[in-house]
Amino acid sequence: MAYNSKDFKETNINYINKDFGTLKNTLIEYAKSYFPTTYKDFNETSPGMMLIEMSAYVGDVLSFYIDQQYREMLLPLAEERRNVNNIAKMLGYKIKPIIPAYADLTFKQKVNDDGTGATPAYGEATQISAHEQITSTANSDIIFETLDIVDFAVSGSAEQDYPPTISDYNADGIASDWEIIRKVRAISGETKTVTFTVGSPTKFLELKLSDTNVVDIISIFDANGNQWYEVDYLAQDKVPIETSRTGNAAYHEEDWDGTNAVGELSPFIAVPYTLEFIRTDKRFTVEVNDDNTTSLIFGNGILRSGQSITSNYLQTEQIGITIPGITEDLTTSIDPQLGDEYSTLGETPMHTILTVKYRIGGGISSNVAVGDLTNHSLASSISVTNDSPARGGSNQESIDEIRHRASANFASQNRCVTKQDYEARIMAMPAKFGNIAKVYVERTQMPTDYTPSGPAQTVIDALATLTGNGTWDPVTGYTFEGSDQNDFSTLSTAIGGLSDITDTGIDWSPSIAGITAWTLSYNNIKNLVRIEAPTGNNPEHLLIRNIKNYLEPHRLLTDEIILQPGYIINFGVIFQAYAHKHANKQDVKLKCIQKIIDYFNIDKMQFRQPIYVSQLQYELMSIDGVRAVDYVCMTQGTNWKDPSIGINFSPQLFFKEWDPAGNSGAGGWVDNNTDGQSGYGYKFDFAASEQGGIIRPSVTPSVFELKHPTINIKGKVL
Repeated sequence: MAYNSKDFKETNINYINKDFGTLKNTLIEYAKSYFPTTYKDFNETSPGMMLIEMSAYVGDVLSFYIDQQYREMLLPLAEERRNVNNIAKMLGYKIKPIIPAYADLTFKQKVNDDGTGATPAYGEATQISAHEQITSTANSDIIFETLDIVDFAVSGSAEQDYPPTISDYNADGIASDWEIIRKVRAISGETKTVTFTVGSPTKFLELKLSDTNVVDIISIFDANGNQWYEVDYLAQDKVPIETSRTGNAAYHEEDWDGTNAVGELSPFIAVPYTLEFIRTDKRFTVEVNDDNTTSLIFGNGILRSGQSITSNYLQTEQIGITIPGITEDLTTSIDPQLGDEYSTLGETPMHTILTVKYRIGGGISSNVAVGDLTNHSLASSISVTNDSPARGGSNQESIDEIRHRASANFASQNRCVTKQDYEARIMAMPAKFGNIAKVYVERTQMPTDYTPSGPAQTVIDALATLTGNGTWDPVTGYTFEGSDQNDFSTLSTAIGGLSDITDTGIDWSPSIAGITAWTLSYNNIKNLVRIEAPTGNNPEHLLIRNIKNYLEPHRLLTDEIILQPGYIINFGVIFQAYAHKHANKQDVKLKCIQKIIDYFNIDKMQFRQPIYVSQLQYELMSIDGVRAVDYVCMTQGTNWKDPSIGINFSPQLFFKEWDPAGNSGAGGWVDNNTDGQSGYGYKFDFAASEQGGIIRPSVTPSVFELKHPTINIKGKVL
């Protein structure tokens, strides 16, 4: 039945009024319309106006809170850190309380010669256990811990890259002392241990660690010696286990070489690490609280005394996703790490004592320089240093970083298909593996215009001749006669001609890889730094190895991943503005400089991001005391917008310059010590790149960085 005007009451109330002024005016008009003779005193001092204004005030406050609550429910608009954290958790993003730095440490031990003058006495070599602490020379509060065992007694494959060197000779000129070299990974932080006494079973038991700089959870054991494993979510019942075998005596015995002297080991170690997935109900998750402390969340199941074909644990509440009586859909649980619908969310500990070992530390200050990690408590025959600076350390993630990384992490899920997936996966790498500040990914395709030639074409021709002479059957395939023997011989000879993969006629250069990722990291003062590719005997940086290993389970089978260091374009800002007559010009200048620093905050800058000069001018115009902005010039040297004022940067703010004649005529980047200065990035033509108030980014993946704001910003306020 249709409605008409008699079925509902008409009103002239405006429901879209939200602020104090419009609500007050609406209430006054409402009183005049509906109570024209009852109340007529609309003077600001009258009691009636007091009630109207109080009602408008209440309406204004309620409207604000309703709007604010809705804003805080949306990730792009949320401003409170607690709400941003909760939304990020809902999207599956793991928030990091702090990010540690990583370093490659070089351990050296001096030992005697074995009597032959050609080999060290490995029987004198020692073994250093994991979690050995190395302290910074410049700051004793900065501590690094080794992540692996350092075994000087193992010879062979470990010395392919770092062979032992002779450190001293006897009177006859024969080697008497040797120096054995080993490399090991180290993380900034120190290990702490805390115990929790657990009584009666509690569903989703939460144990809180009071430290605000927890890097990772190393291990949890109960009073019975059972280990509890960290998982991404409680429904995950399969966990990867990485086990080191180099510290096991039995492992050494397996690789014993009986022809060597006592104490010597075989020059070959087969598998130093094993990796396997195990299924366990003793699991927990880690969550970061609003106050940046860390909580450990356990499951909801308790141990069952009887036997069951479905689960070893008693279900304490319904958590399944399959309704009884409904046929299961085989497409529901496809995650290989996810348990079935009948299992619990893991066991909850009860009547035991949990020993939690965790690591604290990290931060920007842990990005120490080369040669700073030398202090240790080991034997005097052992020395240690870091041949490359520590990288990856960062403080607590900002709200903007959490917002962007959570959005990308949700879109990527648990596999990497698009370039956005790879970017999100790299940025979401767990903190214990290091931190990447910026990443840019491009997907390249195999050439579609490939035409085989040479030996490759010979193979194709021989194969075509052979199959052309054979008889095809859809069941048995090709059937050949004895007369086709010559065709087989021709094909075999052609295949033998493919002596090298380059003979196939395809350019197998890295440019045809499926995925190329450019990355940048932070140093200890939060300046961008390049993670250079390995050259000569220099090993691949630890961060790069961590990224490759982390991406391996998530990449497509056909994707070849190549990691490249991104490019850094440093620049300075020159501006000229006009102040109001009443304004203090020096104060206005300082406010303009601070506004420019905030605008170019490194957290906001990304790869291939343009600079909107007109937007920056608009931001400067909003400063109290600024009457007009003449210009804002981004440059690495001269003020190309107004050379007459004589404000420039000398030496210029770059160090690398493109040389078309470099690299044997192919072109390459060379150091420019004449015009540029060390410590800065690559040369960029800002004048040619600005168009319509926008500085267009370089085609080469790069990031604009205002490296030293205190000296890279100059200006005049007239």
